[in-house]
Amino acid sequence: MDAAQPPIPIGSSGRLEALPLTNAAGNHAVLVRQADAPRALVTGEAGDGDRDRVVVVPLDSDVQLHVDGDALAIWLAEGSVAVPRGAVPGWASAVGLLLLLGLLALTVLGSVTAFTWLLEALGWR
Repeated sequence: MDAAQPPIPIGSSGRLEALPLTNAAGNHAVLVRQADAPRALVTGEAGDGDRDRVVVVPLDSDVQLHVDGDALAIWLAEGSVAVPRGAVPGWASAVGLLLLLGLLALTVLGSVTAFTWLLEALGWR
């Protein structure tokens, strides 16, 4: 097994590494490992027609497999559209809360006023 290329960090923490491998038969694979402990092996085999089959072999119990056609788009957009944690200062949250409470108070006041006028117009008060 040949592992001449350096590993590539994957995931948000960078603790997982993808290591390209080639066996004696010349088949290529990617070994996903964490601290020299193998986690998963990704390889390919001949499939139907011109399309090869991707084979993912979990090597421990903490590997999840998902079939999701939108996964690549979600992964690509993850860093560009998400607001980083801690990006909103505390004072802005407090101002937003005060505005929300003020809007709620005006809504209640408007409802009481509207129903008072309605009841007076109907002669029920």
